[in-house]
Amino acid sequence: MNEKKISVIIPMYNSEKYIAKCLDSIISQNYKNLEVIVVNDGSKDSSREICEEYVKKDSRIKLINTENRGAGSARNTGFEASTGEIIGFIDSDDYVCNGFYERLSNMLETTNADIAIGRFKRVSEQDIMDFQNSGEIKEHTNIEQLMILYGENVDDYINSVLVTNKLFRRKLFDNNTRFPIHRLIDDEFIIYKLIDKSKKIAYTDDVMYAYVQSNSSVMRTNFKAQKVYDTIDVYDEVYDYFKGKYTSELDNNILIRYLGYCVELAQKTKNSIVIDDKNLLYKYLQEKFEAKLEEAKEKIEKSKYEKFYNDFYEVINNAEI
Repeated sequence: MNEKKISVIIPMYNSEKYIAKCLDSIISQNYKNLEVIVVNDGSKDSSREICEEYVKKDSRIKLINTENRGAGSARNTGFEASTGEIIGFIDSDDYVCNGFYERLSNMLETTNADIAIGRFKRVSEQDIMDFQNSGEIKEHTNIEQLMILYGENVDDYINSVLVTNKLFRRKLFDNNTRFPIHRLIDDEFIIYKLIDKSKKIAYTDDVMYAYVQSNSSVMRTNFKAQKVYDTIDVYDEVYDYFKGKYTSELDNNILIRYLGYCVELAQKTKNSIVIDDKNLLYKYLQEKFEAKLEEAKEKIEKSKYEKFYNDFYEVINNAEI
């Protein structure tokens, strides 16, 4: 099979402990037509020097150095510099199993899909993960994948929302489809658009992307106020984008996710040791929660409605204000 060029984009910030393993996992792939673009997002450690040595050893690797602007900006920079027909992303502290790019690219071609998805697995920094190829492929429409993305299964949601365990056809990234900048989260701001624009998504349960749980990972840092605003912003955006576009079931699932996040964010705000003005966040969340709860009143099951109400106000009423 003729190998189409895959552009692999890696945003990197202070990843001296991980970037070598990440790059080794990519350039050792049996799929050779790769373009690896590392965007050094203003690292202060030796990450840049490590990558410069890899550039000397492998002509497929390109290094772009920028000021620190965040992962979203780095991914956009890498995409603009890329030339591949197929686009992939990997975080600099993660790695992929050998066979990752061959398997997912084959899935794109044999099913004529726009996105190919493999399973991720959380691993420790010391773990070594092997890829087991079952050969099984499932096919979803964009609406079916959106129902998974906004469904109740947490593992399926995470597997759907990440951009790193997937390959995308370049055509999905039109001029209005880029990662957000200055956000603590960026996958959720773009993945729903990419899925929505896809005619078909190919999926396998085979685990082949290692999501390394390091102390420096964004998801493991102390909970900050910006995470509240980012999460609410993206779900305001998602709900407005899909409202009335497809089915009431999808709309209601997004409403349920929104309300659930309000409860979760209130609890995390309560538990945070770094947020100074918690009262401001509680007030913001309460306004958002009550507006969506009113909209959900005639749309979701009464038992779910009452549980969201009780859970949210149990947190708020017991919070120190």
